[in-house]
Amino acid sequence: MIVPLDIIIFVILIVAAVLAINVSDLLAAVALLAAYSLFASLLFAGVNAVDVSLVEAALGAGLTGVLFIGAILATTRHSTAKRNRRRRIVVLPLIIAFVGLMLYASIDLPDRGDPDAPAHTGVSQYYLENSMADTQTPNVVTSLLADYRSQDTLGETLVIVTAALSATLVLIRRREDEPGEPSPLDPDDDAPVVEDPSAPSGRGAPPSGSDDPAPSDPYADEHRRGGRP
Repeated sequence: MIVPLDIIIFVILIVAAVLAINVSDLLAAVALLAAYSLFASLLFAGVNAVDVSLVEAALGAGLTGVLFIGAILATTRHSTAKRNRRRRIVVLPLIIAFVGLMLYASIDLPDRGDPDAPAHTGVSQYYLENSMADTQTPNVVTSLLADYRSQDTLGETLVIVTAALSATLVLIRRREDEPGEPSPLDPDDDAPVVEDPSAPSGRGAPPSGSDDPAPSDPYADEHRRGGRP
């Protein structure tokens, strides 16, 4: 791939990452992260890592985006950002120091396509020469992932399954904690009380809507007079 094009893609990745962090609309953040994955897959394809490029495009931009959108639909679309200037004062120098450290470490990396690079002179030569005889698989990448590094691939799969189960449990618990719709069979304290006009509203009280005075209760009158008739 052309080096200036690599630089342009790197700039696009940085801009997409910064925008994804700062936007309050979570759906827009998911779209930016999907674009980030697509441009990262272009970088992988530029170094002839076609298998990694396909996985990044399918999982990073496709499946992960669908999962994020499902989580947004189950929760909320907008996030309330809490501004903290002290945190920015501490985090921003750390980010700058980390980027500087990575750039300094990249100086000693071998040139792209260098035949004397450690990746081309180490164990990779054994894989290229003996993968067919050892695994009976014509694709070297498949033999690495499914045979030579099968335990590593199994561990990565378990990590993904664990993350998916954890996210599912969180969403289920959140939905259970949310107040549901009131059942028509449940009593509602705020509902107005509808009195039956045919039933008395109290002891000794006349029916609702009647103009007749309430009949007196001799026992209550006797109690008020101290027990004397």
